[in-house]
Amino acid sequence: MKATPTYIIEKLCDAGHDTYIVGGAIRDLLSGRTPSDIDIATSANFKQIEELFKGHKIATGGTYFKVAFVDGIEVGTFRKDTYKGLNDKDVKIVEAKTIIEDLARRDLTINSMAFCQFTGDVIDPYEGQDDLKKRKIRFVGDAKERIYEDPNRIIRACRFLAVIDGIFEPSTKESLKEMSYLIKGYVSPERIHIEIMKAMKARYASVFFNALHEIGALQYILPSLDCCYYFDVHGLHHRESIITHSLLAGDSISTKYPLTKLATYLHDVGKPLACRFNPKTKDIKFASHDVEGKYLVIDELKRLTFTNKEIDYIATLIRLHMHSFKTEKAIRRVAKKLNEHDIDLKDLYRLGLADAKANIMKGHYPYSAVKANLILIDKALGVESPNRFDQLVVDGKDIMEIAGLKTGPEIGRIKNLLLDAILDNPDLNNKSDLEKIIRGVKNG
Repeated sequence: MKATPTYIIEKLCDAGHDTYIVGGAIRDLLSGRTPSDIDIATSANFKQIEELFKGHKIATGGTYFKVAFVDGIEVGTFRKDTYKGLNDKDVKIVEAKTIIEDLARRDLTINSMAFCQFTGDVIDPYEGQDDLKKRKIRFVGDAKERIYEDPNRIIRACRFLAVIDGIFEPSTKESLKEMSYLIKGYVSPERIHIEIMKAMKARYASVFFNALHEIGALQYILPSLDCCYYFDVHGLHHRESIITHSLLAGDSISTKYPLTKLATYLHDVGKPLACRFNPKTKDIKFASHDVEGKYLVIDELKRLTFTNKEIDYIATLIRLHMHSFKTEKAIRRVAKKLNEHDIDLKDLYRLGLADAKANIMKGHYPYSAVKANLILIDKALGVESPNRFDQLVVDGKDIMEIAGLKTGPEIGRIKNLLLDAILDNPDLNNKSDLEKIIRGVKNG
């Protein structure tokens, strides 16, 4: 039988080991939410945990201190951490005797609580419950010491601010401002990447970006987005600023689509660079901001160690976010481009819809319009409306035979011409009409 958190806690307690639920599960329980996962802290050491749970799958985690995973559930021994500073790896870790000692090593008060599921007691030495109730982010002990121990806590503090949609305790905010520069030299790109993607699990991740900007940290993470905060003009077609528009759009994307959500926050970062004033119309234009944004984001996400696939996904959505969904022909054409990057058309539509809804001047975007768009998309992408090479009724071998060609790049060029033709007119996707086009290309 696979172990459950309750089973693990019961077994540890029956063996005489103090055992508690800790971490994010406590925040969720106290906020009335069902925890997505449960972490356990206990006075039992690793060998004792192994002995108690023979017959279960036991894995280890942690470079410096063994944490047990019993059938995938984290069970950590009480411990004390002593940091030398500016490096989460430069730390001395020893076993602790009590849960109070274990909670003292944690960064934020809302993360420094423990819960006994049998007595119902909440161990809360740093008033985390009160901070959670007031939606306040505050460090355990001296804020500057906690930040100096591991500067990644600057980004974590901003992320948890978004998780609880809260505010910084004043002295905490001042310490974050004073020490935000440490991100540049002492937080690895890999850890920043992880924090950004975790932030996308917050419904209002705009709080995360706003907090990073307010404390002066966003310039070291996503400078193109930070630049948008200083750009008030947004042309005659928007009442809201570029950054307000971007954050409203990103917030409207579900947390079920984290990469789409991030792409939406970043979709207009090219506007400051593309901005031009037209003296004739006395208007601001942002021609090619989608192209500018694409290349800005590629550079920044590469630096932050996003995978090539993640970068291509986000950059492609930014590049294509201005495409129209008003006609079947337009939908088929953008679907073809997305297919080349293995991206679902509906991901781009989600971004486009969020973009439209975030334009305050246009007001409410009616459900009837969304429904009509989705019907048009389904019709445009139906079986009778091909938009991929594998939907052509002729293949490379047919093209070589009809055109008298050998294998080479010319076959790919002809395939593109054929697909372009049937995107305009799906009825041409038959052998007779496509053969005419192929012969025309050959003779032309």
